[in-house]
Amino acid sequence: MTEMNIFTLESRIDSINNAIAQMRKDANDATKANVEMAIEMLALPELARVEAELAEAKQKFANMSKFLDNPIFNRGGK
Repeated sequence: MTEMNIFTLESRIDSINNAIAQMRKDANDATKANVEMAIEMLALPELARVEAELAEAKQKFANMSKFLDNPIFNRGGK
């Protein structure tokens, strides 16, 4: 995964959180229960999936960075 993938996933998380906040803000007494149910059934599972994907991407990026920082890959072998 590249840094761009990480930035994209972080942006998706922000967008989902903003959508949840906006839905809650726009809900009225008549729609509040339906909005909360929709958030629970649709938004929260997607949020959890993207957060897990982000954690995996960050771990892969860290592992690759550590691998490439190995002195064996530096010019001159030092």
